[in-house]
Amino acid sequence: MLANFGYGLLVIAFFLSLYGAVAAVVGARRNQFAWVESARLSTLLTFLLIFISTGILLYFLVSGHYEVEFVYSVASQSMSPLLRLTALWGGQSGSLLFWAWLMSGFSAAAAMRKWDRDRELLPWVILVLLVTLAFFLGLIIFVDNPFNRFWQLPNGTSISSMFQPQGGTLIVPPDGNGLNPLLRHPGMIFHPPLLYLGFVAFTVPFAYAIAALVAGRTDDRWIRLTRRWTLVAWLFL
Repeated sequence: MLANFGYGLLVIAFFLSLYGAVAAVVGARRNQFAWVESARLSTLLTFLLIFISTGILLYFLVSGHYEVEFVYSVASQSMSPLLRLTALWGGQSGSLLFWAWLMSGFSAAAAMRKWDRDRELLPWVILVLLVTLAFFLGLIIFVDNPFNRFWQLPNGTSISSMFQPQGGTLIVPPDGNGLNPLLRHPGMIFHPPLLYLGFVAFTVPFAYAIAALVAGRTDDRWIRLTRRWTLVAWLFL
């Protein structure tokens, strides 16, 4: 049930990000800031939804819910709780969720700044950020879902699926495969999240650059606005 809830939050965040992107464009084209404000609030809400969903997956990793395919593939009873937490980026589906969480966090931080002076840039910044976020959420939901579970069919075969198949019984393994030994090195614990932070943070200056192009701003205002973002992203890389 909790896995369904975590997956459902991602689905809501996906459609909310698409709504926010459309609302931002509508607000900019019609010069109606209420639509843009709605898109901005959507950006903040997506962060909350993905934050909770990521927390659920972390809970599965620490508590050993090996019926979840991703948990089974990267965690085991022999691993410490700290190592199980870092197993979030020990597999592709978990890494995608972690990336989406960071993306939503940086998007929310960008949307929370004061936009009195540069209001014409706001809808296009939101558009770029939410479209990028929707892309990663789409990968998680439709391609590599970290909340898939193991099910045994009536004919004895086992499958991995998000939802219970007809006549299927949930399989709960006593232990998981554990994290790849190469990924248990302290360097691999810190390296991926720092790299992700650098890559994701650069999305904000990119969004400002596209916004300046669309809005026809030929001055260097967007460069000065994103200087700190660029330095932070460069520092992490």
